[in-house]
Amino acid sequence: MSLNLSEYHSLVQVRPDDIDLFGHVHSAKYLDYFLAARFEQMQRFYGCGMDEFLSKGLGWFLQDFSISYKRPLKLGDVAMVYTNIVELAKNGSIVAFRIVNEKTQKLVATGKGQFALVDIQTSRSIAIPDWVIER
Repeated sequence: MSLNLSEYHSLVQVRPDDIDLFGHVHSAKYLDYFLAARFEQMQRFYGCGMDEFLSKGLGWFLQDFSISYKRPLKLGDVAMVYTNIVELAKNGSIVAFRIVNEKTQKLVATGKGQFALVDIQTSRSIAIPDWVIER
């Protein structure tokens, strides 16, 4: 089902170990920023953090990830990571994101991640429970 849910944002400080040989944030770090923001937003805005999922033997598995880079982030920058759920399926979701440089307000990257809810013991995807959908 397609959704048009609220967009939330989190701030992520660029750290020295995020920087590559070219003096900007390494491309792999943008995935870290997206995931860090998403997990923080699950707790803050939906009231169900990863600790709750883990206590129920559940986890979110990133099945697919795509990103389009617009401009680099550098040391000292703060990334504003905006996310929103754009599709909810029986056993997963697609979350869109955009990253903006807090200081310049310029778009840094856009993308999306496709997640499956999995039973940690079996590593198989499961249907999203009603308590998750309600939040």
